[in-house]
Order: sequence, then C-alpha cells, then structure tokens
Amino acid sequence: MALHPVVAVDGTAASGKSTFSRALAERLGFAYVSTGEMYRGVTWIVQERGIDPQDAARVEAMIAATPVETTLRGGELAFRVGGIDPLPHVREGRVNDGVSLVAKVSAVRRVLVAQQQRLAELAPLVMEGRDIGTVVFPATPYKFFIDADAAVRAQRRAAQGERDSILQRDVIDSQRKDSPLLCATDAARLDSGKYRVDEMVAQALAHLASRGFAI
Repeated sequence: MALHPVVAVDGTAASGKSTFSRALAERLGFAYVSTGEMYRGVTWIVQERGIDPQDAARVEAMIAATPVETTLRGGELAFRVGGIDPLPHVREGRVNDGVSLVAKVSAVRRVLVAQQQRLAELAPLVMEGRDIGTVVFPATPYKFFIDADAAVRAQRRAAQGERDSILQRDVIDSQRKDSPLLCATDAARLDSGKYRVDEMVAQALAHLASRGFAI
C-alpha cells in the first residue's frame, strides 16, 4: 500500500508541539498522532504489571511477549497493549517519571516505530514526537522542530499540573543510544515561546508551500 504524506514534528519536552501538531492537522485535514502517548501507554502498562521502568531487561521481555495494536479512529490514534487501552492514563504522575526510561529501551522503540510507520498506509498524518523526522519518517520533506526557552517550558508543565523535570527528560532522550532527540538537518525550527499557535501554523503552512506541498 502506498504511503500517504507525513508531516513530522519533533521537539523538546513541554515545547507545545502537541498543541501545534493538533492545530496543523486540523488545518490540513490530516490525522493527528502523538507518538509520545504510545510510549507513555507502554510505560503505564509496564508499571501496572509491577515492572520497574529502570529494569530494561524486564521491560524488553514484556514488550516482546505482549501484542501491540495501533490504528486510527476518527482521525486520532487508537492504541492497545495486551488488549488494554492505556491512553486514558498516560498523564498520570508516575508515567511522567518513567516514560523516558521505558522509551530508551531499544526493543520498545523497534516495536513502536514499526507501528508508527504503518499508520502512514492508512491516512495522511501529522505525527509528533522526538524522532519522527530523523528515524520514523526521515524521507518526508515536511519537517518541523518545536522548541522554547527552558523557563517557558517549565511554566507550561507546572500549569498542566505535571511535575516531571523537562530538562532531565531532554537529557535522557538526547543521550539515549537508539533514536535520540535531534533536530533533523532539513527541519524548519519554530519557537513556541515567541509565537502563538495560530502564528506558528501560518509559518508552517508557508514553509510547506515552499516545499511543494499543495495547501
């Protein structure tokens, strides 16, 4: 099956990439996928099964033995791990604390990246995460990297009622062996600390048009 167009959005923690990506997907009429929710979902399952997220060997064994189902429903991600939908739980505090540890396990990344790539067979996508433009869809010409000053991002996280350390997450994600957080060399950078979401979407649409995308 031929792949549909993919707009790849990467960025740092609490940079506003999810808000931007959802708004851009709505503007384009594309499906919106947060890969971070997939990693958070696996993390919640790991914790529900009493596995320490720092125990990479047990996390690897769990993902190898557990069926993962990923599809799109109503233009959004539908995701099940071992027959369970973890998405209602992905913003729990313990998930925030463990997600970077689970996400750096190579076996987890292999399974989820393959699932993410298959979604492009189903519909045009705006997909956001930490490695979309560098690993999941490196060939797409439509790439963005969202960032903001660390103080701005910390304020946003606190306003969301979440207590994870954004700088610690960025360090872990940037230094992991597989699929580290990087800005693709051909990605357009957008500063969410300086511009409103609607302004960023306008900038993105102009950039997409410059890359031959029919708006």
